[in-house]
Formats: sequence, structure tokens, C-alpha cells
Amino acid sequence: MHDLHVLALARCYAVVGVDAVPVEVEAHVVEGARTFALVGLPDAATREARERVRASIAAAELDFPRGRVTVNLAPAGVRKEGASFDLAIALALLAATGQVPGGRLARFAVLGELALDARLRPARGALVAAEAARVEGLDGLVCPPASAAEAALVAGVDAIPCGTLREAVAFLRGERDVAPLAPVAAAAVAGAPDLAEVRGQPLARRALEIAAAGGHNLLLVGPPGVGKTMLARRLPGVLPPLAPDEALEATRIHSVAGLAQSGGLLAARPFRAPHHTASSAALVGGGPQLRPGELSLATHGVLFLDELPEFRRDALEALRAPLEDGLVHIARARGSVTLPARAMLVAAMNPCPCGAPEASGCTCTPARAEAYRRRISGPLLDRIDLGVRLARPQAEALRGDRPEATAAVRVRVVEARERQAARGPRPNARLDDAELHAATALGADADALLLRAADRLALSPRAIARCLRVARTIADLAGRDAIALDDVGEALGLRLGTVK
Repeated sequence: MHDLHVLALARCYAVVGVDAVPVEVEAHVVEGARTFALVGLPDAATREARERVRASIAAAELDFPRGRVTVNLAPAGVRKEGASFDLAIALALLAATGQVPGGRLARFAVLGELALDARLRPARGALVAAEAARVEGLDGLVCPPASAAEAALVAGVDAIPCGTLREAVAFLRGERDVAPLAPVAAAAVAGAPDLAEVRGQPLARRALEIAAAGGHNLLLVGPPGVGKTMLARRLPGVLPPLAPDEALEATRIHSVAGLAQSGGLLAARPFRAPHHTASSAALVGGGPQLRPGELSLATHGVLFLDELPEFRRDALEALRAPLEDGLVHIARARGSVTLPARAMLVAAMNPCPCGAPEASGCTCTPARAEAYRRRISGPLLDRIDLGVRLARPQAEALRGDRPEATAAVRVRVVEARERQAARGPRPNARLDDAELHAATALGADADALLLRAADRLALSPRAIARCLRVARTIADLAGRDAIALDDVGEALGLRLGTVK
């Protein structure tokens, strides 16, 4: 050891929710017995970095510090999770022993997991790490090639791909020029299922179009095999293409969840279909690592809950506030996060536990069928705008003319969304009370029909407002500025499908 006391720093980030928290990796080396302590609230995977870093430095033919080594991950109050700190720890130790210039290292953030042979493995959160590096005014982010494509999406910060620890050291020494990676264009979406394949369900197809045009939640009720899942899986294709800001937000959420695959922006709207055994944390987010759940992963896309009554009651009830606010607020003893949750909910269920329609020999008693339906609470149903009861189509309908394809329906949906965008930035389903009032031009006959239906069906104020939002969407699809009597009538008819 050529110095009695050496301190070096490297910059990296911890992912909390969908944000990156700056972390300083402080490497302290003094003479003494050869020990390696890692402090700063690391989890088990982060603590194991000691062995990965030691083996990687040896594999890269570099010198591991001799003496007493202490690495602190600051701030100590933020829990460090995962192996994404490996590269920062290794480079801080190498800077402490003079093998990497500390001044140049301070100008870059670093991110990546180390293999025992010194290769760099990808780490989640490269996109948000690059955004944080830009905010801090750093020159770039040194990361594995598999993560660099995400980081390159952030303008103003160079994404420096390095395949091994040795390559990262050579770059920081100035011995190797690494060209910053250019942003990867979103790949074209191919092979999406077509709505023309759904035959014999004209009312459900109409409801799907209305839901897509206004961003409304939808409930499909019917026996197995009538097309509920087929309809739900075709909804993302009917929606307008992702806007650049929507694609960036959706990609950011998938990045922190470790689900970004292509490296570029998401090209298609997300479609998430969790199994009915999903827990509340899996559905809305949280857990020990406060990660996004399925609802957040479906932001700007579709969350499909098949077999809705089979989901856990607490998981379904946790959806209520996020469906209303478009945000998930998670508070735990160790911290709190706010996650985006602007997804369309499409739910499907059978009419009774056995799933068979009455004409096909359903043996469920009325009490049993009612108990099955009551697994879904009234407050949750109140947040679903559209409901359709599907029946088994006649054989003639299945052999009839081919229905409209997805592309033809999408044209009308895009035109309706453009009419909404001219009034404001949000789709009809997300309008607040003031925006709804400004967007609603209701004739006397339509207003009287809505009031009579509200009294007869005992609709809540929320349900009335949602009926108005659906009627506004129907009018937009028809190209009308004012909401007509038929628009309100159709909206109320679709609302009945959500009533128990």
C-alpha cells in the first residue's frame, strides 16, 4: 500500500419506485489486516458484491486493494437492493488504488452487475439512472451494452457501453475510445391480433370501440368461450399509437421493473394479464422493494383481469383509488412512493360459478350465483363505465360476413381522441368535474332521461358523471359537439351491464 489513507468516490443510483436516487460509493482503504466491509443499508444481493467485485478485479488482471477496505453506500438511510452497484464499487476501489483516475470517474455515473469473469451484466433502471445523471450534470452513464440502449433514450447524457470491467477501466483511463450509443428507434408492431376475428358479438365490439375512444373501463360478462379474452387482447390494437411522452413513461416503468427487452422505446401499448392468484402488492405495487405492480406496468395500455371474482378481495379493493386517481400511493414503514397507474381496466367474468348459461344446463342456485357476483364490491363496479353481457352467438353469425378489422375501427377511435385533444389534454374517462362540465352540451330531452334513470337505478353521483363521460365519447365517435338523447340512452344501456 503506497498510502496510509485513501478515499475515492463513484456515482450510481438506487431505484425507488420509478425514480432514481443518487448514491455515492465511498471506498476507504487503510493499512491493516485484509478485510472488506460493505455498509450503507445493503440487502443480501448487494452485500454479496464483495465476492463478485473481488473475483472480477482479479479476472480483469487488476490489483485488489491490500489492507482494510470499507465501502460505504451513501446515503445510508436509503436501502440498496440488487447487484447494480457492483461496477461502481469496483471502480471506486480501483480509483482508491490509483488504477482509475478519480477526477474522470467523478464525471460519469456507473451502473451494472459484475460476473465472476469481469463481464458486465445488465441492471434494471438504466433509463431513470440516465435521467438522474442528466439532472446532476454528469457527462454520461457507463453501463453494460444491454442497458445502454435504454440510457441512450435520454438526450444530453452519453450512454457508454462497456462489455467488461477491463473495458470500463480502459475508457476511464483514456486508453479506449467508446462511441456513445445512439437512441434505438421503436420497432414496428407486427402480428397483433385483429378485431375481424371476433364474430357474432356486435354489442361487445361496440363497447370495445367506445372504451378505446374514451379510455373507459370495461366489464365483460358471459360463459366460457364466447370471446371475452379475444376482445380484451384486441383492445390495444384499437387504441391510438403511443405518443412520444407516453412511450417514454411506459418504457421508464418497464425499465425499473427489469422488463425492458428491446432497449428502445416501447412500440405497442402495454397489455398486462395477471393470474387471478396475484397478491395485492403484485397487482398495485409495493412489496419489500416498492416496485411497480401490474396496474403501473399497464400504464397507457390495458390491464386485463380474467375471472374477476376469483381475485383476492383485498387485491381488487386496492384498485379502487388508483382507478379513480390514475396514481398509486404506497406508504410503508421504510418509505413511500407514488407510481403512475393510467391504465384501462378490462375485466371478464362468468355469470355464475359453473359458467354455463341457463339454456345449457346451469345448476347453480340463485343464492350461489348471487354470492359469486358479490365477490366484486359495489364501489369497484361503480368505477367501471361499461358493461356487456355476452351470449353464445348463433352458428349463422359465425359464418357471416367478416366484421370490421382493427384498422377501420382505429380510424374512428383516433378521430374521437383528436376531438377530445382539441378540448383538453386528457381522454373523456379522465376528465375532472370542471372539465366534464365544460365538455358537456346536453339537450333538455337527454338531461331529463339521465335524471329519470338516476332516480330509477339509484345511480351514485360518480355513476352519473361516468354516464356523462361515456355519452360524451359516443358523441365524439359520431362527430357531434352536443350530446344527443340517443347518446345518453346508449351510455345508460351499457351502464346497466355493470350493475349487479
